[in-house]
Amino acid sequence: IILSVSTMIAQDCKSFLEIETNRDSSLIFINNQLIGYGKIRKEVTPGKYLITVKENIYRWNEHEINDSVNIKLCDKEYLISYNLFNKLFIDSNPQDASIYIYDSLMARTPNFVNVNEFQTVSLRKNGLSKSILSKELSAYNTIPLEIPYTEKNEIFSESDWFKVLVGTATVFGAASAYFKIKADNRYDEYLKSNDPNKLSEVNRLDLYSGIAFGLLQINFGYLIYKFLIE
Repeated sequence: IILSVSTMIAQDCKSFLEIETNRDSSLIFINNQLIGYGKIRKEVTPGKYLITVKENIYRWNEHEINDSVNIKLCDKEYLISYNLFNKLFIDSNPQDASIYIYDSLMARTPNFVNVNEFQTVSLRKNGLSKSILSKELSAYNTIPLEIPYTEKNEIFSESDWFKVLVGTATVFGAASAYFKIKADNRYDEYLKSNDPNKLSEVNRLDLYSGIAFGLLQINFGYLIYKFLIE
């Protein structure tokens, strides 16, 4: 009879345990049993309870809090708050990149890092890099690394543009000479025949030769200009 009364008293002695975190996605365990996410409220009897709060059960190097509470009184509200998830999870593609905040090495990806609102986070690995403002980051981040852009100071005489100019100069020079020779030959024929059509053809060929020679002069002028400014 005494045992039965004690059992009834223990069953009637109940309280409420409420656990809240600052992340809705956090997992809350009581005595290794998953109870809920972010914030839970559970009816409990007197005794000691082990509390585990995890950032994410599926992530490597997850952020975890282990705590305990001893419930001694009946009809009480036990409220426990955890505000420890201020770290951001930063991963990279490829992984194992160095995480810098300004010039300070903080960790290697993937990892949790404490980041203030107005900081710049840089990820670096084997010549690949990426910088991002902390205010642009979310709770979980996978950042692709990029090859840093460096302006190439190419020597003009070794550039493709130089080869194009030299090639076109050769074409313009050859075209000018070709049309000039053709015009001279037609002029000799005109002197022998006094055919006005021959003279018209001479003028046309001279025009072609002059255009090609003019383009050649422009080409050479640009080449000289590029050499002078280097």
